Amino acid sequence: MSDGKEKSRWRRFAEWVNGDSVARDPTTQYVMDRRPARAHAPQELHEERERLRLKKFLGLYPLAASFLCLTLIAILFATVLCIPPFGQPGNPTNNEVSRHYLEYTEEETGATNAVTGMILSYRGFDTLGESCVLFLAVSSVMMLLQRDGNNTDEQTLLRLRREDAIERTHPDNILRKSAKLLSPFILLFSLYVLFNGETSPGGGFSGGAVLGGGLILYSAAYGSEQLSRLLTRRLYDGVRIAGLMAYALTYGIYIFAGANGITVEMEWMMTVIDLAVGLVVACTIYGFYTMFQRGKL
Repeated sequence: MSDGKEKSRWRRFAEWVNGDSVARDPTTQYVMDRRPARAHAPQELHEERERLRLKKFLGLYPLAASFLCLTLIAILFATVLCIPPFGQPGNPTNNEVSRHYLEYTEEETGATNAVTGMILSYRGFDTLGESCVLFLAVSSVMMLLQRDGNNTDEQTLLRLRREDAIERTHPDNILRKSAKLLSPFILLFSLYVLFNGETSPGGGFSGGAVLGGGLILYSAAYGSEQLSRLLTRRLYDGVRIAGLMAYALTYGIYIFAGANGITVEMEWMMTVIDLAVGLVVACTIYGFYTMFQRGKL
């Protein structure tokens, strides 16, 4: 009797392990049992929860914002209080760092202008980072504001064509005459500032700003379509990419030569870097103008 009960228990245990204790449909044997659908909360309860969450956020947000502002103000005040008084001999403006820059800039960098030597040599990584920031900034603006048939409706495109037609048929003669007279001199002056930055006041940023201003003047006088025939989108992208790559490559050669004791001619490197920075700055200024004005190059 006991042996039969024990065999029966063992048989039930084996069937439970093998999954044969409960008869199942063969088609659904390996399908997990579905949970019952979750009962949705009433709409009133959901609105009440959202109202309480918003009330809690509006209660904490002014406190957090005030705390951050007061902390920032305290940090700035502490920084101002720690600044050395004006005119003391030991101030940073009168220490050996500035004296070294002024005395050895031409010998160590090849630049007669100490400001250019500092920007392009002593802190060249910082200038390269600034050029990358300008490159990425205009690229982001182009991705966000670019207008074409894929992201602009027909009415906006028709309006833009109508405005272009009005600009062509009703030009501003005073602006065109002024641009025709001043554009060559602006271009010439920007090239002078770019190529003489290492020996005189100027350089890549100043020359690029002048060149970008000349492009904006020409575009405002003759229209973006007229300038786009000379400065196409492919040429624009090629110039700004080539400028950034030329800067990175030239500065890499400068670092490699300095680390290995190799003597290189610094004057042509400064000229190349000035020209590269100027092209990036000019493309950035003109890209911002035309993207915010028309949404296209």
